[in-house]
Amino acid sequence: MELALLVALMALVIHYPRKSGPAPIKRGFDRTPRIKVTFNDDYTEEMMLDTGASITTITQAMAKTLKVKPIGERYFELADGKIIKYPIGEVDSIEVGGAKLENVEVAIGGSALLGQNFFGDREVIIKSDVVEFH
Repeated sequence: MELALLVALMALVIHYPRKSGPAPIKRGFDRTPRIKVTFNDDYTEEMMLDTGASITTITQAMAKTLKVKPIGERYFELADGKIIKYPIGEVDSIEVGGAKLENVEVAIGGSALLGQNFFGDREVIIKSDVVEFH
């Protein structure tokens, strides 16, 4: 009986990996922090943490994989001052570093950016090797 319980608990740990704790940073050639972000509980993508982005932006390929359908459009001002229009969709959830948000609007654009609509109401601590969301 004890062995069966131990095996069942091990299976749960393997099937439901721990997602809490700080998000490890991977830095590319441009030194921009990139972290792994989980969408809809099962799709993970490496994204740039963009403190200047008002909304999380996913690529067209991500939108296709996640089956995100446009529900509208919105104009955004980019860092260089250019105004661009992106389709807007919604994902069931976004999770990173133990923080999770459900029913999240996303822009469907050119880059994968984790924006303020995910972490704007949290304390975010960016260290040299991890990002913490509180």
